[in-house]
Amino acid sequence: MRNRTMKKVRIMMWSVLCGLASTVFAAQDGEVELRIVHTNDTHSCVMPVNPNSSDTALADKGGFVRRAALVRDLRAEDPDLLLFDSGDFSQGSAYYNLYKGDVEVKLMNEMRYDAATIGNHEFDFGLDNMARIFREATFPIVCANYHFEGTVLEGLVRPYVILERKGVKVGVFGLGTQLEGMVASENYKGVTYEDPVTAANRVADELKNKEHCDLVVCLSHLGWDIDGLDDTELVPATRHIDIVLGGHSHTYFEHPEVLKNADGKDVYCNQMGKHGRYVGMLLLEMSPTGD
Repeated sequence: MRNRTMKKVRIMMWSVLCGLASTVFAAQDGEVELRIVHTNDTHSCVMPVNPNSSDTALADKGGFVRRAALVRDLRAEDPDLLLFDSGDFSQGSAYYNLYKGDVEVKLMNEMRYDAATIGNHEFDFGLDNMARIFREATFPIVCANYHFEGTVLEGLVRPYVILERKGVKVGVFGLGTQLEGMVASENYKGVTYEDPVTAANRVADELKNKEHCDLVVCLSHLGWDIDGLDDTELVPATRHIDIVLGGHSHTYFEHPEVLKNADGKDVYCNQMGKHGRYVGMLLLEMSPTGD
């Protein structure tokens, strides 16, 4: 397998309201095009938002059926696409209150997510419930800075996962927000929180230099431009991360933000608001090393 580097990133997003217009892109000779589709903070939006909602920007938007149809159409164009979620797929509807995550996880299984990280609302019903729904998930749950040793979640959450598509080796890890003051203490008893910068540097270095990943993706639930350590502070303090797919702050990016990392290299950051109104897609042109 030849090592590859990211040459160009194109970012697309769709409002999850109607059908998807056909989009076909061709990579140049010797290049591989990799598609990454991502969601964040869907908050149990199983059904579309109430059409009479006072939040007119969200009214009648979202819903799992629309998201699933969108991903299905994208996979028809490119069966090798990657699908990620950046946390807080829980909490926000009667489905979650009644079934405590069963509905959301089973629907994510049907959509064939490749990985998801943990948002603070995944803790809403405590660790036992998290363990139950994570066992139901057919996709890996990744988080590098929450440590679950000695809890019912031990062994159910990985720091990272390595995936391969079209000969491109992709390392994917997750980061979660500070739990103290955000989650009821009894709901994360025994969980150790690690500074996200420390965890990110350790894991990204392992993925890039030990596992020789061509691309390192961080699924972040730290937020954007908010109080506390967020993605705007994470990126300049870290190395080896190529892409940050964010969540937590419900920020909608019309265009990707590009930040410099500790080595002065570009890191592409994206986040798609809340409630599944938008689905993001990154189109990556990967060139063999040296091109």
